[in-house]
This record gives sequence, structure tokens and C-alpha cells, in this order.
Amino acid sequence: MKKLSIAILFFSLTEVQAQTQSYVGKKVIYDLFVNDTMVNYTGKHRMAIAINGSIPAPTLSFTEGDTAVIRVHNLMKMETSIHWHGILFSNEQDGVPYLTTSPVEPGKVFTFTFPLIQSGTYWYHSHTMLQEQSGLYGSIVIHPAKEKVKLKEYVLLLSDWTDQNPMGVLRNLKKGGEWPAIKKGAVQSYGEAIAAGYLKDKLKQEWKRMTPMDVSDVYYDKFLMNGNEVNYFNDAKPGEVVRLRIINGSASSYFTLQYAGGDMRIVSSDGINVQPLNVNKLEVAIAETYDILITIPENGAAELRATSWDVVGYCTAFFGNGNEIKAPDIPKLNYFEMMSDMNNMMSGMKNMNGVENMNKMKGMGGMDMQTADTSKKSNDAMNGMDDMDMMPEMPAGTFSYSQLKALNPTTLDSTLPWREIKLTLTGNMLRYVWSFDDKTLSESDLIKIKKGENVRFVLYNNTMMRHPLHLHGHFFRFLNGQGEYSPMKHTFDIKPMETVTIEFEANEEKDWFFHCHILYHMMSGMARIVSYEGSDQNEYAKTKYKKLKREDKLIYPWANLSLHSQGAWMEGNLSNNKNALEFEGRVSWTGNYETETHLLRYVGKKQFFAPYIGIDFRKNKTLSLSDQFDTKDNRRVFDAGFYYLLPMLIRSEWRIDQYGKLRLQLERRDLPLSNNVFIDLRVNTDKEYTVGLRFMVSRFVSISTNYDSDYKWGIGLTFHY
Repeated sequence: MKKLSIAILFFSLTEVQAQTQSYVGKKVIYDLFVNDTMVNYTGKHRMAIAINGSIPAPTLSFTEGDTAVIRVHNLMKMETSIHWHGILFSNEQDGVPYLTTSPVEPGKVFTFTFPLIQSGTYWYHSHTMLQEQSGLYGSIVIHPAKEKVKLKEYVLLLSDWTDQNPMGVLRNLKKGGEWPAIKKGAVQSYGEAIAAGYLKDKLKQEWKRMTPMDVSDVYYDKFLMNGNEVNYFNDAKPGEVVRLRIINGSASSYFTLQYAGGDMRIVSSDGINVQPLNVNKLEVAIAETYDILITIPENGAAELRATSWDVVGYCTAFFGNGNEIKAPDIPKLNYFEMMSDMNNMMSGMKNMNGVENMNKMKGMGGMDMQTADTSKKSNDAMNGMDDMDMMPEMPAGTFSYSQLKALNPTTLDSTLPWREIKLTLTGNMLRYVWSFDDKTLSESDLIKIKKGENVRFVLYNNTMMRHPLHLHGHFFRFLNGQGEYSPMKHTFDIKPMETVTIEFEANEEKDWFFHCHILYHMMSGMARIVSYEGSDQNEYAKTKYKKLKREDKLIYPWANLSLHSQGAWMEGNLSNNKNALEFEGRVSWTGNYETETHLLRYVGKKQFFAPYIGIDFRKNKTLSLSDQFDTKDNRRVFDAGFYYLLPMLIRSEWRIDQYGKLRLQLERRDLPLSNNVFIDLRVNTDKEYTVGLRFMVSRFVSISTNYDSDYKWGIGLTFHY
């Protein structure tokens, strides 16, 4: 480590010298051509989006003080956009369509022009629908104005890839489809719970109407580093210290980094230099960047491995020459143990508020909330321009936010007024709706702030998922227990049941995006608009961002069709965050049929309650003993009622028809018996009941059987959409 320490000290001092000298900027021009393309990461050709024919997009390199001129050419038949993540500039350059910037229309060119007033590692990506997942992302490197000595460096852009159409991914999440969990071995079935000794915890979880634990919503076919699973950097010399610019450009994957050649030393976070820190594991949240220094081994090629947080796969790079030195494997997740821990955590915090939860979390890896230290003015830590002083040699361990420390004090101007904003992260995994304070973006008001004040956000995560949050156009103090040396960031992770506080000086104007950077969470509503009061409004603000807010109100269709030996069963659903149109039909091969169609409105924070109106058609001619239209088997009635989700995820239905007849129905769907075997149960007061069993063999097909009180037993296939 001695050689590494000397290199870091020399690098730090020369960088500080460079950052304090005057410089003359220049215009740096890039042309980015956005177009559809075909890729093959898994042996199957799939549609994707590339820039200049490349995934990831080209690295854009600048020197601090340059003026960037970037022409985005849209060669596709749909609109697109580019957001420059972490870059500070005027509002209209931010690249969020229908919020700050116009979308780039098909066949058009949009020119971004902005001076670069910072240095560091950043990235860019589309902010249009789910295009980022399809390959529209790239890296940005801004070097300091003067560098007398420069270490060899590599940019490593991490990403995730699915062969599935991204809109299909989101539709499946809305549906609650089981296939991603099956592929990951994360179903947490009753059979597995009994075998592992966690039946009590499984019952406790479902009694609380909670879905199975998971750390990632999506199953990914590949994890990529610079567009490859494996990379080789043979030009690094034995014993050389090199700089790695790490960017997590994934749509929804956290990564854990391990280096087989020794410790990693963090020297920068989100583009801003920090006091150097030795670690042997580095977890990188989505949209974060870190600069780390590593030493190339004297013999062999050492692996830098980035493992997805659900431990489904990894991407990797080898540095050096010779025999490969592998990084250690990370053990597979014990989902039942995680489920038990979460049950215990929730039980212990049931009657606590957010601040009490935060204090409880101190022993569980949570942040230690600090009150604002306003005794000193911030020393312009935005640009990472301060001395990277050496820290004493400390044993390396697993990284945590509490270890990040700014180079110089970052406290805000104490003479400015303060505004505190409290937000609770909320969500509904059952229907895949994500929000702040139980309001999606389309339902929410603007977060109002004023230029010339200090703003403090206090955020409490009341969900079972982690969320990487990003504030556009600003850096903020991340209060992590380091007092006046709290680090500056633009993106941060917040764990379940954790409270995090950030602070920043409101020194911009107009409106800026604040959102979860898990792409599917943002698209499902976890976003807000931070608005400067008294600023000039653009054309989108004047319409109250109507087009932007359409995203979380999209309607998603899904359906199941069972073709069995005794008949066919079909279920169809059109659903958005608040409403659903549900159809259910059954027909026997002898001509009996039944259909029910209901229009629902989900209400309440948890959306357990859903009133509906509907219509019920039935003509079971081989069962009916009457020509009346109000019997169980010969029916043409309008009905009204409500659904209510009971403990154990049992859906109860209470209804009355136009003739005043009442019916109660209880239903439990998708009850997991093993990793890919599920049972469906239904019974009602009309003395009807159904038992179904299915074995999922793919995302689209199950082998299935059922017994229906009217249609009897059958076997066949179920097709899923």
C-alpha cells in the first residue's frame, strides 16, 4: 500500500495546483446520432437504441472551462432526449422532455451548448420513457483545467440488459408476474419456507399482506461493463497505480465492486473529490459515480468484478497480464433470512415515527442524521477543487456512506433563511405504484423553494425497497455523521425504514426534476418537481407539465388464457395507477359460458379497497333449469360492489346485483407451493368453487390443471401475456 499512498499524495497535490490556476476554455463539439439498432448479448437478436452505432454511447471528454456543443441527431421514428447527469448549467440544457427542454423530434437535431464549470466523472442518458434501458446512455469525463501529472485512467460504465421489451418489463411488474422471481430463485414459496424452517415467517409476512422479499424488481439476462461481460486492460503495467472512473448507468441494478489485486481507494464521489478511503468492497447505487485508485499486480491480471445486488450475475474487467487473479464470489442471498429480519424490523418499529426509525436504524446500517452546521460558508466544494489530504492508513472494509468525508467544510451560509421539506417515500408492490407521500408525480403539487435560501430535505423511506434518488441541477450536502465535512453529492441511496437528510443552497431558477433513479419506479410515479418561486415559467410549466405527468398514468394490459380439456378460461385486465377494467370469461366445449366485467377504482393509501360496477352474463344451458335471467346459471345482471384485500393476500369480493341478490367471494391467486408451482383457489356463496394448479415453464406458458364446481376437471396449457 505504500506505493499506492505515495501515488495518491502526488496525484492529489498536482490536481489541487491545477485547480487553482487560470485557464482558457475552448469549444468542444460532439455530434451524437441516435438510431435504432440490433444487438445480440444472449444468442438472440433484440432491438436496442445506440448512439453513433455504439452501446454504450461514446465517452464525451472535456477539460474544465471548455464550452460543450453537443448536437443530438434523432434518426429514429420516435422522439428522444438526453439528460446530462450531474452537470451544472442553465435550466433549459437539462434535457428532461416536457419539463426543462423540448424533446428531440424524429428526424430533427437539437443542439445543447453549456460551459463546463466543474470537473469529474459524470454520464448522460435518455429521459424519454424507457429508452435508457434499451441502450441510450454514455459517460462524461471532465478533466481539471491543468494537470501536470496524470495517472492512467479507464472509464467503466456498468449497465444491465434484458432481452425483454422494457415496456413489457414494466407491464409484467404491474401485473405481478412471477417469472422474474422464478428465474432468480426468489419466489419464497411455502414448500421452500417449510424446508428451510421459515414457515412462521412466511405466514407472518402474508398476514401483513406483503409480497415476497426481493432486492431487485427485474430479472436481467446480462450485466455489462462498457457493453461487455468481460473486459481486458493489458496496457496497465505491473505495480502501476491507475484511476478507474466507475459509473452505474444501469436501469435498476445496484452493483458491488471487488478487486482481486488489493484494496480500492475511493478518491471521488459523484464527480467531487473526497478524502481518500480504502475499501475492499464498494457498493454503487444506480446513477452514482466513483473514482477509485487501484494497483496493478506485479504478476498476473487482477479482476475487478461488479456483482449485481441480487447476486444473479456480474460483469468484470482484468487489469494486467498473465494468469487471471479472480475476485471472490459473493454468496447467494438468503431470502428467507432477509424476510425474517424485515418482519422483526417492522415489528420493532410499528409505533415509531420517521425520526425514531432513523435512530433505531443506527445499529442497522442507517444514516446518523445531523443537524445543520451553519457556522461556516461552503468553500465551493462543488467542483472538487480542494486539497485531497492524506488520511492515516486504515484497514479496508466494506464501504458505507458514513465513511465519505469532504476535503473541506461544506456548511452553508448561516445568514440565509432556511426551509425544511419532509418527504416520505411510499409504494405499493401489489400494484407496482411508487410515490412520495402517497402521491405519484401526476397527483402531486410542486415542491416550492425560493432562490437565496437554504433548503433541507428530510426523507424517510417507508417502503421495503431501496431507492437511489437524484436531484437535477444541484449538488447537496449529504448528512452522514461527518458534520461540517459532509460530502457533496447529486445522487444517493436510501434504504428501507431509513431517514436521510440533505441540504443545499437554492441558487438556481425555474423547475427541476427530483426522482428515484430506478427507471421503473420513476415511470410508476416516484418523482416530484422542485420549483423556484417567482421564476419565469417555460411553456411546459404553463400547462402544469401535462405531458410529463402522463407517464405514470399509462394504461397497461395483461391477460391469461387457459385451454383445458373441459373448456377455456380467460382473464383480461387494463389497469393504471388508480383504475382497472377487469374481464373474466369461461366457456365449456359444450357451449356453456360465463363472463364478468368490472370497472374498478382503487382508493386509499394501500389500495386494499376497490369499489366497482359491472355486468354479469351467464348461459350455462346444460346446468340451468329455468329461463329466468336472474338464476345462478342463466344471468344477465348489472352489479355493484367492492373488493377488499384481506390478510394472507386473500381478495374478498362483496357484491349486489340489480335484483338485490348478495354474493361474497373469496379468492387467492398465485399461491406459491414451490419455485415454479402455483395454486389458485376460489369459493363464493353461490356454492361455486375452483381449484387450479399450474407449473410455469416459461414467461409465456404454464402446464395447468383445474377443477371447477360447474365445469369439472380439466388439464392443458395456460398462456400468459
